[in-house]
Amino acid sequence: MKKLGTKLNKRLNLADQMVLIAIFLAFLYWALESFLNVFSPEEINFYRQIFGPNVSEIWMRLIVICLFMIFGSHVQYTINKRKQAEMDLLESYRKLQNARLATILGLAKLAEYRDEGTGTHLERIREYSKIIAEEMVKNPRHADHITPEYIDDIYQSSILHDIGKVGIPDAILLKPDKLTDEEFDVIKRHTNLGGDAITAIESQIEGQSFLALGKEIAYNHHEKWDGSGYPRGLTGEGIPLSARIIALADVYDALTTERFYKDAYSHKRSRQIILDLKGTHFDPEVVDVFLALEDEFNRIRLENLEDETELMKPLEQAVASY
Repeated sequence: MKKLGTKLNKRLNLADQMVLIAIFLAFLYWALESFLNVFSPEEINFYRQIFGPNVSEIWMRLIVICLFMIFGSHVQYTINKRKQAEMDLLESYRKLQNARLATILGLAKLAEYRDEGTGTHLERIREYSKIIAEEMVKNPRHADHITPEYIDDIYQSSILHDIGKVGIPDAILLKPDKLTDEEFDVIKRHTNLGGDAITAIESQIEGQSFLALGKEIAYNHHEKWDGSGYPRGLTGEGIPLSARIIALADVYDALTTERFYKDAYSHKRSRQIILDLKGTHFDPEVVDVFLALEDEFNRIRLENLEDETELMKPLEQAVASY
């Protein structure tokens, strides 16, 4: 019954629109005819010229209205079909975007699982990077650079920062002991491996995409403000802003979560470590933004740790019942 009512309402709406369009067009026609008659020495009567002088005026006006109703219905039908096609196209595009982003997150997760096990590291990183960017745009100096598109791109591309770790041998990547200098040099290669991989993907895509920012982050997220980072030893604002943001987000997450080589640090201890590294490891402005948002950082950390605990329960139950 409800479906029948919906269909009936749609038909009535369409009929109302047809009538309104017909009345409007008929009025426009008669107004034009009256306007021309003001300046013409002879009466102008378009429909008598078309249908002959013996046709009754009332019938002629009805015919005109009917013709305009037919025309109006066709116009409205075309408009409705076009709107529906546009909506369908937008919905298809949205689904395609969601599928693409889910695929990218899945691929990034493969790299994360090798290094850090299951968890919500990537989800936290993108939330941290997003709130930093949203806060930094309040500074007029960044108003032209940090656009809504930039914020969306850094949110989506931040998860690719360590994608290059898929090319690092497990014996080194998962080594619980201190790495030798040679082993650390191998670890450093993940930045170039990740950046090169994203570059190769980006070359197959026409136009600008969030992968441009992903490439920038993958190459540079281990650069340090004082130039002591890798792979190129960039300094200060020579390091892309996106990489400076991810550098702090990544370190905060590494400090506040348990890894196979360390226990999780408290928010307070992690905050102090980041503050001590202001101006050496981290961009001072990004650190100031972090301090302004520290309660939000801690909230995101705690919420995601709860999600991570729920995520691990089925696995723990499966292990216990084995």
